Amino acid sequence: MGDSVELRDVLADWLDYDVAAFRLGVFLGVFPRDQKFSEVKRMFWMDGYPLGDLLVDLLDRMAQAGVLLKDEADARYRWNPAPIDLS
Repeated sequence: MGDSVELRDVLADWLDYDVAAFRLGVFLGVFPRDQKFSEVKRMFWMDGYPLGDLLVDLLDRMAQAGVLLKDEADARYRWNPAPIDLS
């Protein structure tokens, strides 16, 4: 990802929760940009990995705030293209 990439670009398409959380982690600098998802995917699938839980919780909170859309049935997220209602 280049330096000018925005989070809305990173999460523009529907992504499974684990991939979305990983990409959020890369965007935030938690994981190095050259980190492979396959090397850390277990932290999103297994209990006992607070970092994985934190990143998924952050996705959920962003969805609650209207920043992201969440597909509950498939546990996927994507950027909400509609403006956030601040009222």
